[in-house]
Amino acid sequence: MIKLRPIIGAQTFSIIPSTFVSTDWDGADVTFVNDETNTVDDGASFTWDLSDNGNYIEISLTPSATLTEAQIYSIEFGTSSDVYYRDIVYITEEVEKNRVYTLPDIYTEYNDGDDEYIVL
Repeated sequence: MIKLRPIIGAQTFSIIPSTFVSTDWDGADVTFVNDETNTVDDGASFTWDLSDNGNYIEISLTPSATLTEAQIYSIEFGTSSDVYYRDIVYITEEVEKNRVYTLPDIYTEYNDGDDEYIVL
């Protein structure tokens, strides 16, 4: 999962794609889709560069959509016939990278004959 902040302008993140061929990435497009509304951000653009050590690709993404807290997007880089990278983007103000997320302790247990399950 990629985390982006709810700000206007370009944001940079690192990825390990399925291909490192520069001509592939020069001709690639980005598809940035809001998962809740299924709206495609047609104005999203990106630039790319190899990381300093050459093991990652640094992506600088500039969405045209307004990013707000707790939104989830699907992102895909590639061409009409090939996908080079696909991931989920979560929009959050949280910048602490080592924060541990846990499920709540409140749950409802159901016992319906032979089937037992828990709803969180």
